[in-house]
Amino acid sequence: MKKTILTLMILNLLFFAVAQEEQTQLVSKKGIPILPESGEFSIGISATPFFQYVGNIFNNTTDNPAPGFSFTGEQPLRITGKYMLDNNTAIRGIFRLGFGNTKTIGDVTDDVATTFTLIEDTYKRSDLNIGIGGGFEKRRGKGRLQGIYGGQAIFSVLSSKNTYEYGNAITATNTVPTRINFNGNVLGGGMYDTENKTGLGFGVEVQGFVGAEFFFAPKFSLSGEFTYGVSYMNQAKGSETIEQWDAVNNVIQKDTYKTGGGSSFGLDTGIGAFLNLNFYF
Repeated sequence: MKKTILTLMILNLLFFAVAQEEQTQLVSKKGIPILPESGEFSIGISATPFFQYVGNIFNNTTDNPAPGFSFTGEQPLRITGKYMLDNNTAIRGIFRLGFGNTKTIGDVTDDVATTFTLIEDTYKRSDLNIGIGGGFEKRRGKGRLQGIYGGQAIFSVLSSKNTYEYGNAITATNTVPTRINFNGNVLGGGMYDTENKTGLGFGVEVQGFVGAEFFFAPKFSLSGEFTYGVSYMNQAKGSETIEQWDAVNNVIQKDTYKTGGGSSFGLDTGIGAFLNLNFYF
């Protein structure tokens, strides 16, 4: 009987200790709840630039600027907002904004100079990647590490544009001037791209997602998730402008042509992974 009572007391103490430990994991020393609660909002932002900064610390990078919100069309800014319906359920909105402008300058020989002289050819590219969407999120877990899962839909708008400026002009005496071929803009036969751009693309993605969220401080977390789903994209026709010498009229001839568009549909077309820094308030 005494052994039974002693065993029950030990089990009770262990249970109390575990409960206390669990409680200290969910509440800070100041008594602030660590996990999100019903009625709270959240803002999450892509953590990729911060991880790139940390990674560069270990690869002997001499010029490693502090992390910042530097995003491009290829690496778009992704903001996630949430509203907690209860402690384990949230509705969320997604906003993605990627825009980039790059400029490349190359030196070429001046075709008309009497002495060796270098002049510049210039290539500019601009990209746009905008997305907006919403979804429903559930979570499971009793400690700082929470599993998250749910579904969402995202609508996207995409476009890109390339422009070229040349130092050596096309003339009657120099119909094939010296020019840099940046990425296929020198077409051959005295023809050169001056501009090409894609048509505006519209897309929709319907995804399921699953991941985890770790609360390293009260109301602050780092989350990672994988998405998998269906996508549809419609791309309008683009355009390409080409210049060449018109020997008949003795002028520079510029023509603009339509380039191909199209549409695509995919079921389970791929997996995307996202890392976010989140703040609840």
